[in-house]
Amino acid sequence: MKQRECSHRIGWFTMLVILGVAALWFVPEVELFGMQLARVDIFSQLRQSVDDEVVEYEADIERLEQELASMVEVDSVIMVDTLPVLPPARYEWLVEREAGPSRRALHSSDLESVANRLSVAIEDFDTLEHSRLEALVERMALGKGLRIAFMGDSFVEGDILTSDLRAELQELFGGRGVGFVACDIPFATVRKSVKRSSSGWSAYSVMKPKSAPQDVADKFFVSGYLAKGGAGATTRWSATNAFETLDSCSRARILLYSKDTSLVRVAINDSIVNEVEIAGDERVREIYVEAPLVEAVTLTVLDGEVLCYGASMEGDCGVTVDNFSVRSNNGHAIFGTGATVNRQIDEFLGYDLVVLQYGLNIMQQGQRKYSNYRQQLCNMIAYAERCFPNAVILVLGVSDRWVKGESGGYVPIGSVDALTAHQRAAADSTNVAFWNTSLAMEALGGMPQFVSNGWAANDYTHINFAGGKRIARALTSAIVAPAYEVLKAKEAEEQRRKEAEERLRAEVQQRFELQSQRGIEITVEQEIIHTEVAEAESDVVAEEE
Repeated sequence: MKQRECSHRIGWFTMLVILGVAALWFVPEVELFGMQLARVDIFSQLRQSVDDEVVEYEADIERLEQELASMVEVDSVIMVDTLPVLPPARYEWLVEREAGPSRRALHSSDLESVANRLSVAIEDFDTLEHSRLEALVERMALGKGLRIAFMGDSFVEGDILTSDLRAELQELFGGRGVGFVACDIPFATVRKSVKRSSSGWSAYSVMKPKSAPQDVADKFFVSGYLAKGGAGATTRWSATNAFETLDSCSRARILLYSKDTSLVRVAINDSIVNEVEIAGDERVREIYVEAPLVEAVTLTVLDGEVLCYGASMEGDCGVTVDNFSVRSNNGHAIFGTGATVNRQIDEFLGYDLVVLQYGLNIMQQGQRKYSNYRQQLCNMIAYAERCFPNAVILVLGVSDRWVKGESGGYVPIGSVDALTAHQRAAADSTNVAFWNTSLAMEALGGMPQFVSNGWAANDYTHINFAGGKRIARALTSAIVAPAYEVLKAKEAEEQRRKEAEERLRAEVQQRFELQSQRGIEITVEQEIIHTEVAEAESDVVAEEE
């Protein structure tokens, strides 16, 4: 009797626990101790349908070429009788502000400590006499702006690695803000480098296009996520103090698509508000905001329907790093993005460097043949080059990974070097740059040391923020080292020029004094000296050029 009563109590207790956990679904997302806590949904797996299955894309370079060609044709149409009146592509909102202080010129000493910790250099397979990577490095050294699209998988999800890469580059070369952040995504995630709260949107992933309406399927950007919303849909992006350069910025850019006329409201810091009517059009649009201090940006749809990609919070100069991580993506999802969408957004943002970090999910224990993936990577590079024609492409080799062995302990997966070799070969055959991630990790002790130090998860596959920081430092050094050499060479040449000028002036002065002692007319000698100095300086300038 007592046993039956005990069983009843356990049954009732179990039911109450299940009902309690299920009831948590009705609790909205909240922020606790600075962290965004997602809504609990224990039935999410049960609701997944066949349409939610992850799709594997195939390269279709011919379709890409056709899309881009048609875009050029549309842009070059000339009306004979009347000039076409197109809705604006950019809506500017310039809040009164003063120009910020100009950044001082960089010196090699500013980069020396970072460059000297180099462990693995970037390999440049460009065949041009002066490669695009070399030109990029020179622009960096001269203090020009740099925008990076860091495309990857779950290895960099949540801004792992990229947050520290961004922080170091901005400290060295200037820049502020977290860069691009999606409007909404179809699953919960935590990102300490930015806060985002959204409601009223239907969010879609490029990895699950069957879940998206037909009018959305061809509108994806390489960010991988897209949100569709009508009146009432809203998203607020706000800065954090996780890194020194993230707490505020001076520029916000909201990227969206509005086929029909819509009305949106944009708020800066929840106090400065402006309404923008967006005329219907088939192009991606940008709402561009400049203000003295941007700590938070809010977009609210007031009327109509829009597709929103996200917003970028950035400075007006220096470095911007956009994290485009898409979980379960081996890079093939780029073929599911809209070529014209990518090109149009590139025209707004202007990418200088595109990083491709993929391959972690395709490795199999002992697998040595990855020729099919190498060809896919070649196609990915070709796709990226056409979508971002002014950008340098940098392929990152796969990271170190270990798996459980027969004895229960962890052993090397045995295919890292093989896959890395195929990735390097793909970069070589397409004349782009390559960086060996696993070699950089080996210099730090490899995956076992990462796990031992608390830099990676116990699955011996995924790094955490601490591990990401170490890899970011190695990658930063690889980017900075050639810029350091450029500055050092430039300073050495400048020093040689100054020394040559000083020698010349000393020789002329000596001759002038000698001629004066001999009683030669000063005015005549001055003219001779002036001519010789001018000719010598001209020779120095010509030699320098």
